[in-house]
Amino acid sequence: MTDLRPDPSPVPDDPAGVAALIQARLSDVAGHAVRPVSLSLDFGPACGEVRTGVLECWVDRRTRSLAFVRARLEAPDGRMIAAGSAVFTRLAAEG
Repeated sequence: MTDLRPDPSPVPDDPAGVAALIQARLSDVAGHAVRPVSLSLDFGPACGEVRTGVLECWVDRRTRSLAFVRARLEAPDGRMIAAGSAVFTRLAAEG
């Protein structure tokens, strides 16, 4: 069986850095020409304790104008560092 989880990578040691990491990844996965409408972050017990983690991010659902995106950052031992969800709206085409 193939493990499709990403390799562990460095994790910031403060909640603000963790929040920035997750928000940036949520934005990347949402796609280009979007802006956030809402963002929710929950910090887990491993936040601030571990320096490496596995960040997974995916699109839950898309509509014509919205993208619903989720992320989870876990320590290598499975403890949650943080989880986030966001809604992005597609920007209107200029012209």
